[in-house]
Amino acid sequence: MPDKKLYDLGLVCGRFGHLHLGHINLLEASMNLCNRTLVLVGSAQESNTLRNPFNVETRIELIKNAFSNVSSDTLIIRGLNDLTNEFDFSVDWGGYVKKSVEDICGKFADLMVYGNDESRDKWFKDEYISQTARLILPRNVLPISATVLRGTLLINDIDSWKKYTPSTIHNMYDNLRKQLLDVPIYQKIYNEIHNSPKTIDDFINIYKVYEEKDKLEKLASFRSTNQ
Repeated sequence: MPDKKLYDLGLVCGRFGHLHLGHINLLEASMNLCNRTLVLVGSAQESNTLRNPFNVETRIELIKNAFSNVSSDTLIIRGLNDLTNEFDFSVDWGGYVKKSVEDICGKFADLMVYGNDESRDKWFKDEYISQTARLILPRNVLPISATVLRGTLLINDIDSWKKYTPSTIHNMYDNLRKQLLDVPIYQKIYNEIHNSPKTIDDFINIYKVYEEKDKLEKLASFRSTNQ
């Protein structure tokens, strides 16, 4: 019988759009400490958008391929739709996450693992997580983001893409790049940088403009719906 871990259930939440070595560090940390790890892939209802170009099936497939030697009882992966929108981190969202974890695993997490860019504690009422430990892994240990990784796909910088992704998904590069270029907003960005040297900085500068516009539109829509 395998040794019992320090915690029973670990929780890792993210949009995973798409998987990179920073995500791998989070998942491995949870699996090292917990008997079971639940991965919730957020914004599961979204695809073909700026921030979520890949559908939830592709995002989950990437995680499964990266951990193909881990049983589905040890690494449990589920999609999770947004409650209202992807920028909603209210206590209502925290309650929704808590209930979703309990519905899937029969209990809430004993340990939450996340990066230091955003504290998951703010999602929850104090009583929801009073018995839950937290492990925060600094992002600056591995300075990569899913946004930058999508940029390397778009500009066809395969060496940089491979540098920050697990080798077990490297055979998916061509398919992922095709999926990304099939998304209208990414085709538009690609066309805008087509005549430039197509560096990652070119991508990021254009992406940030579209991202800010996208955020403002989603928040405005949310406010008008809730007035």
